[in-house]
Amino acid sequence: MSEARFDRPRRLDTFEVVFQVAMLTLRRSLRGFRLLWPVLLVLLPGVLAISIARGQPPERQEGFFYLILAFYHFGIAVPVVALILSTSFPWPESDEGTLTYWFTAPASRWAIYIGRTMASLAVGTLLLPISVLAIGLPLEIEIAGPMQSAVTATLLAFPAYVGLFSLSSVCIRKTLVVGVVFVLIENSMSFFAGTIAKLTLVYYVRSLMWPESSPIGRDMLQKAARIDDPASAAVAIGVFVGVAILTILVALPLIQTIEYRGKHAQPG
Repeated sequence: MSEARFDRPRRLDTFEVVFQVAMLTLRRSLRGFRLLWPVLLVLLPGVLAISIARGQPPERQEGFFYLILAFYHFGIAVPVVALILSTSFPWPESDEGTLTYWFTAPASRWAIYIGRTMASLAVGTLLLPISVLAIGLPLEIEIAGPMQSAVTATLLAFPAYVGLFSLSSVCIRKTLVVGVVFVLIENSMSFFAGTIAKLTLVYYVRSLMWPESSPIGRDMLQKAARIDDPASAAVAIGVFVGVAILTILVALPLIQTIEYRGKHAQPG
């Protein structure tokens, strides 16, 4: 008689883990209730553009475009969508009792984290440009150039917020609460001219959309957003890339070492 063989599960290579986790997370995200809030945040400015700005004089429509971009889209929609998409792992799943599903797989924790983060980036990258289009397309003015700049700024800023909030989710149990407080504080700091404003990501994303050819847009950002000295594009891009990379690099060793237990888990 031949002896039965019990092979250990094959340890997946890193690329395979990242890809499979990202695809699984995408499928779960696209059919889950958690996606509802980002979709509502993305569609809201379109409702405002149609009901408030459309049909107004061109200068008022242009002022509405820059106002909603600066305060709603970059101040609220981008960070809040990043917060919602990137804070469901690992602490929230630990509290829900579903983290074991991920951490008992024959794969490194950090590879699972990268896959989850990539899924968050993919969903936000698809959703947030729609918000810019929802602001601009209903308006009866020519703003194709500013819309393109706003989409570019969105895609640069979003990974930085995802990095920040995913790092906080690795370290802190109540990440959603901390994230909401962060967004409120950051927006408040952005209204202070000088060094204080430059400590926020909002300052740099508003600098990227600085309208050189639009006096109305410049006036809106100078008076309402308090931007008198915008950062250069190179500096702004450097800040976004640096924050995204640094936060992910810090999170990778932490997720390997932190012991995640649910609220009601017994020690030992």
